[in-house]
Amino acid sequence: MNKLVIGVNTAMFDGLDTDVAFSTIHQAGFRYVELAYNQGYVGDLSPDLFSENNARHIRELLEKYQLRSQALGATMNMGSEDAVAQFTQRIRFAQLIGATWINLCVGKRADRQRIVTNLRELAPIARDHQCVICLENGGDPNYDVFALAQDGFALLEEVGSSAVAFNVDAGNIVSLCPDKDAIAEAIVMLPGARHCHLKDLEHRDGEIFFTPMGQGELNYLPMLEALAAHAIPCSLEIPLRMHRQRDSYPQRAAVPVDPAVSLEVLIQSREKLEKWLGYSL
Repeated sequence: MNKLVIGVNTAMFDGLDTDVAFSTIHQAGFRYVELAYNQGYVGDLSPDLFSENNARHIRELLEKYQLRSQALGATMNMGSEDAVAQFTQRIRFAQLIGATWINLCVGKRADRQRIVTNLRELAPIARDHQCVICLENGGDPNYDVFALAQDGFALLEEVGSSAVAFNVDAGNIVSLCPDKDAIAEAIVMLPGARHCHLKDLEHRDGEIFFTPMGQGELNYLPMLEALAAHAIPCSLEIPLRMHRQRDSYPQRAAVPVDPAVSLEVLIQSREKLEKWLGYSL
């Protein structure tokens, strides 16, 4: 059986310096990182984030903390007029920091045709930069063009490129499609996936909050076995500063989460994953 490669998405460090995020991830015993540069889910995204200067800074931090960048979180509205130009910047940046998988929720069902057209144009650019665009099933109506497996496979068929695949997120199914078995639906998506987000969660008064792995409502054991069988790399995505309201839309807290809290959540999650998997990450 393949050993899973599991990193950490930096969404839990929203509002904090990247040095703090990488230091905490290293202290927690992880070796891989996914930068969370996600439109609408973290703070303002300056175009400078995707510059060569920032890529150089990220590479220096990766070396400093003995981490590797395997993925980039780059959610944006792929149905916008300037989506191709914006996402091309993200592809170039991903290559500069050594990230292969570019994960994004792509937009609304109403913009589906433009999304497909833009992805067709972007796919060869991604291939030329040794990257794969990984479409993520959305968690709220702003990103409902891909909610369930059938939506995703239809998109892959229309785009028709090996440079476009899935980033599977069972937690997003809970919020956008609460009547579905999130883990079962996520497993159905795996044949089309090249990356996966792992997040656990719990309901409080109808809203969704994120927890350490194994302390929430999702039973990841059968999915971990399937992920290993497909050799799909993963990131822990535990956006502690954010929760989902009853309408599924995200709400960010006024202040960042204390890194000491994030460290403890990551350690607890790593220990639970290692217990489930039977080996060290």
